[in-house]
Amino acid sequence: MRLQTYHRSALPKLVSLLNEAEAKSYEFIPYSEQSLQAELKEAKSVLMACDERNRISGLAYLHEEWYGETVTLHLRSGTGQWEVGDVLLSSLEPLSKTGSLSTSVDPFDRERLSFFRRKGYRPESSLYQLTADLGRRRRRPHLPEGCVLRNLRTDEEERLIELANTAYDGVRLRPGILARWHAQDPNFGTDWVQVVECEELLVATVVARSDGEYNDRFQANRGYLGPAATLPSYRGKGLSQALTAEAMNCLRERGMQTVCLHTWGGNQPALRLTQKLGFRVQHEWTILSKRVRGRQARNRTR
Repeated sequence: MRLQTYHRSALPKLVSLLNEAEAKSYEFIPYSEQSLQAELKEAKSVLMACDERNRISGLAYLHEEWYGETVTLHLRSGTGQWEVGDVLLSSLEPLSKTGSLSTSVDPFDRERLSFFRRKGYRPESSLYQLTADLGRRRRRPHLPEGCVLRNLRTDEEERLIELANTAYDGVRLRPGILARWHAQDPNFGTDWVQVVECEELLVATVVARSDGEYNDRFQANRGYLGPAATLPSYRGKGLSQALTAEAMNCLRERGMQTVCLHTWGGNQPALRLTQKLGFRVQHEWTILSKRVRGRQARNRTR
C-alpha cells in the first residue's frame, strides 16, 4: 500500500469507491464527479491509499468548518480496511492546523466507532437531524416592540453574512452565498430568507431552502432550514421561534410537505424551541474529537 495526494485524474475511481463504501449510509446520495470535485476543492490535505494493483482503497481529508477542523474517512470494504484507515489517519493527523480534529459517525456503525475510539477519538456530543410535518401552519409568536420580521432584500447579502458570522463567532457564510443557493435551486430567492430588523439593524435570521438532492433521490418534497442565527444581545426574546415558524410556513406555501434541520445535542435551547414547533429527532450522529500534534503544535516547539 502507498499513499498519494489527490489528483483530478483519480476522480472516477474515487467516485466508484465512495459510492460503494457509503451505499448503506443514512439517506446516502450517490456522488457524481462534479459533486465530489466540489467537496474536495474545499478540503485540505487530501490523501489517497492505493493497493498493489493500483486500486484506491481509501480516501481521507481535512476540512475547516466554522466550528473547527474535521476529518473525513472513506474506506473500501473488505479485509484490511481498518489497517488502511489507520495508515491514512496516522499520516493525516499531523497535517492538522488547529491540533484538534472531530469526526461524525453513525452510532449504528459499530466497527467505525470502535476504529476511531482505538485511534484516540472520544465521544463529545451528538448531531441530530430533526424533521417536522408541514400539514398545518405554525402560529408566529409576537415580536418585541420595535422589531420587524421581513424577507431579506436583494441588496442585503453583506448584512446577512455579517449577522450570521457574528452570531456564530466564526465564518459561517461567505460572499456569493445567495448565488450559490440559487444555483442549487433556481426557485430560491431572498424571499426564502427571513430576518428580524430592530432599529435598522439585522439581529436574527433563518434561511429556508428546498432539500433538492434528497428530493431528487427519494422522490420527496422536503424543505430544509438552516440554523437560526441571533446576535447575542437579542437572544432570549423569542426571535428564533418566530423566524423558524415563519420559515416553516414559507416552505409550506411553496408546496413542501416536510422539513428537516440539524442541531447539536448540547444546544438545549434549540432542541426545546424546535420541539415546540413539532420537530422530532429523526437521526443522530456521534461526534468524536481528538487532540493531535498538528502543524501549530510542531511550530511552537521549534
